[in-house]
Amino acid sequence: MLLMLCLCGLDSAAQKQGQEKIDSLLKVLNNYKAPCDESCIMDSVKVNLLNDLSNAYQYDESDSAVILGNEAFNLSKEINWQIGAGDSYYYIANAYFHKSNFNFAIDNYLNALNVWNQIENTNSVYKAVVVKIKKPSTLKNIAGAYRMQGNYLKALDYLFETLQLAEKSGNKDVVGAALGDIGLIYRANGEYDKAIEYYNRSLKILQNTGNNSLIALLLGNLGSLYYNRNDYNKALEYANKSLDLHQQLDQPSGVARQLGNIGNIHYDHKEYNKALEYYFKAIAIQEANNYKYELAINLGNIGLLYNDIKKYTDAEKYLKRALKLSEEIGDLEGVKENNSTLSNLSFNQGNYRKALEYYQKAIIAKDSLFNEERTAEITRKEMNYSFEKQQDSLKAVQDKKDTITQQEIAKQKIIRNSLIGSSAGLAFIGFLGFVNFRNKRKREKAELSQQVSATEMKALRSQMNPHFIFNALQSIQTFLVSNKSEDANTYLLKFSKLMRAVLENSQHGEVPIKDDKQALELYMQLESIRLKHPFTYQFHIDETVDIENDTIPPLILQPFVENAIWHGLQYKPEPGHINIYISKKDSALHAIVEDNGIGRNMSKQVAQPMLLKKESLGMKLTEERLKVLNEVKKTNAQFKIIDLFTKNNEPAGTKVELLLPLVA
Repeated sequence: MLLMLCLCGLDSAAQKQGQEKIDSLLKVLNNYKAPCDESCIMDSVKVNLLNDLSNAYQYDESDSAVILGNEAFNLSKEINWQIGAGDSYYYIANAYFHKSNFNFAIDNYLNALNVWNQIENTNSVYKAVVVKIKKPSTLKNIAGAYRMQGNYLKALDYLFETLQLAEKSGNKDVVGAALGDIGLIYRANGEYDKAIEYYNRSLKILQNTGNNSLIALLLGNLGSLYYNRNDYNKALEYANKSLDLHQQLDQPSGVARQLGNIGNIHYDHKEYNKALEYYFKAIAIQEANNYKYELAINLGNIGLLYNDIKKYTDAEKYLKRALKLSEEIGDLEGVKENNSTLSNLSFNQGNYRKALEYYQKAIIAKDSLFNEERTAEITRKEMNYSFEKQQDSLKAVQDKKDTITQQEIAKQKIIRNSLIGSSAGLAFIGFLGFVNFRNKRKREKAELSQQVSATEMKALRSQMNPHFIFNALQSIQTFLVSNKSEDANTYLLKFSKLMRAVLENSQHGEVPIKDDKQALELYMQLESIRLKHPFTYQFHIDETVDIENDTIPPLILQPFVENAIWHGLQYKPEPGHINIYISKKDSALHAIVEDNGIGRNMSKQVAQPMLLKKESLGMKLTEERLKVLNEVKKTNAQFKIIDLFTKNNEPAGTKVELLLPLVA
């Protein structure tokens, strides 16, 4: 009770500060006197005051923000002041957004965007602030409104446009925020590794800019993502960090959000009373501030909890409230989840007709949210953005080369003119040319030798990749037999991405660690789904390793991970874990694959003969690859397998240590 009062006090303080700002602006507006006669009373200063008031009222339950914004817009039109009209549209849109009226919000954001485009195409003094701040912020908010409606494709369209504009104009705060929002979409689509990638990129930028408000949101999102991955310790760590920062910033929305997230963690630990305590604190803040979207989420969570503990009357009450709110604000995810839980609730109560009705509604909402075409489109849009960015980068590189070429031509002219008549100079130049020619031939010969060895390496990969693909297909077959069509679709989608990564990486002798890591993660995700007891994994990459530029042979770690799964973890009676460590040691990369499975000796006793044969093949291929690698690099790449034991000398897993030369 005391903590709840403190939270209410925090919320009241925030409302009080907002009211103080409103009172101050109203005082200025009421005392405002035009600097000229009646004909110019409606000038830009008054428009700014009205827009500032509209912005101050955006969280208010009344229509004050919209009314003030419209008044500011009308004044702007009367004095033909475009920037004021654009701001009016923007603040009106914000007001609708916070009321969860996303359709009206989008309409007004688009009107603001139209104004910004007009200003951008002129020589207005406001052009710079429009391009750097107003336009990218508006594009990002349009994306946010579409995302809240579950329209992820539209959201991505605007987010990638936001990124291109914000990066070009140098607005790092918007770049960081947009990257974080893309992470949210990938998280909603179940692609957690992609989400973490974008969250980390976002966090790195925002920490440099010192934008604590966005950092607080991002920390909360990271906590939610780790919660989705069942890593409750990290989830709680990030949720508490976000909660503390939101409290410091006096942001009731963020405080309520993290209270709900912490409630989720206690719920999953079956600490139901503790979970309800946090949920009710969260909804108290959300109801007081009319935060409909997040209120619907917590109401649904409370309903789900009551359903689990068989308090069906309470469950139905909260679930229906949550469903009504979700339908009201157009949240398809909420509509799907609440209908699904109500279907389960009705079934438990013996009302099968009602259960079927709710189930059908849940399926309709789900089909609107996720299908194979949407997921493929999300990937396509990211590829388009990456391609366009790469093209811009290539153009910049080419422009730089052209400049250097022109400078070199000019330089050669000077050298040529200065050497005219100097036979000694010409002889010297000739000698240099001979030395360069000889060195060039030596390099070409070395490169030719390297290409021969690379061809041999490619032949080995052509043997390994079918072996790898066969294992993945076998996993799919095992999974599909279980008759879980929904999960099978997710599995097949990940498999298609994995195949694309394998085929792309196989075209190169070495690939960046980042690319190989992504392929390996996809493989582990597929195998984890297949096993009776899904396992977890974690990469530990030393800060000295540059995953963007340091390279390794593709799929070189995969056989070790595969053995850890097939021979160590799949026979384990509870969920296992794989740790992958990558660090630099002198002029080589040091990689470790460590599992907490049943160990090699026990595996030999329980594994099928076919699996043991497969392990032998995988190790043999890896040994051959390392042998060729050593011939090419003149190094001593090697691996060793270490059996792990407890203090009581019981098997505790296996560790593989791999030493690889750094690829120049």
